[in-house]
Amino acid sequence: MIRATARIRAKLAALRLRESVTLGPVLTDTQVSQFEADHGIRLPEEFWWFVTRIGHGGYGPACGLLPMERWICRGAAKRGERLDQPFPVDPDLEVPTSLDMHDGIVGSCPGTIQVADGGCTTYTLLVVTGSGRGRLVEDYGDLAAPRYCADSDFLSWYERWLDFVLAGHRSLTSFSHQMAGDEDRLVATLRHDPSTARRRAAAYTFITYPGPSDMLVGSLLQALAAEPHPAVRETILRALAAQDEDDPELPTAALADPHPRIRSLAAGMVDSRTPNVHSGHSPR
Repeated sequence: MIRATARIRAKLAALRLRESVTLGPVLTDTQVSQFEADHGIRLPEEFWWFVTRIGHGGYGPACGLLPMERWICRGAAKRGERLDQPFPVDPDLEVPTSLDMHDGIVGSCPGTIQVADGGCTTYTLLVVTGSGRGRLVEDYGDLAAPRYCADSDFLSWYERWLDFVLAGHRSLTSFSHQMAGDEDRLVATLRHDPSTARRRAAAYTFITYPGPSDMLVGSLLQALAAEPHPAVRETILRALAAQDEDDPELPTAALADPHPRIRSLAAGMVDSRTPNVHSGHSPR
């Protein structure tokens, strides 16, 4: 954690040369210990280290990191949820084949604290009790089931945010769905990782990936052809659509995909890249 702290501080310093970057003052060990005692939990070590050694609240994804007074989910007490109750969602839960979110796990977030405000009633949660302890989760309220981030812990999640900002990702709105890694590592994850969630996270990352190589479109097409899971195929298609190519190879095989959302997405891509013969211009 000492090395991670040094890297994070260096990246924050680099960002301060380009934009306003402000973290609140660190918490004391006594303040954190009192919070833990009040709620009968121990904070994950990486988060404890961040708030007592780096900063507390302020600069971070979306609307930023939340201060201690906002860590408790609103309405948690009314719903009878406590921090010492396990968070009910398994971190290894596979992406549903139907492309729909899992039923029965919407709107319930015991065993978590809110660490970042995503805006529009969404929050990033840190699991403090349960099998996913230490992991970050995106909470969509009553709209959809929560989804784990690919990062292993809070420090990894926050450092990835800094890396994305420094690297100039085309957009940061999909940050929670993405993962760390250079192009080769992400392609390897997409092609070979047994986890559906990690393959989809790799594909999501290519939607905004800055400076892709000339080989990326071919790698995505190969991954699309071999991918068994519809949710990952859909995300690969979106990554292909995001590539700024003058004459891209169209994913025409996806037009016959068994899932209608994928067929619709592929048809839209083909239509958008097909010359309009009624416009008075002839294709060359």
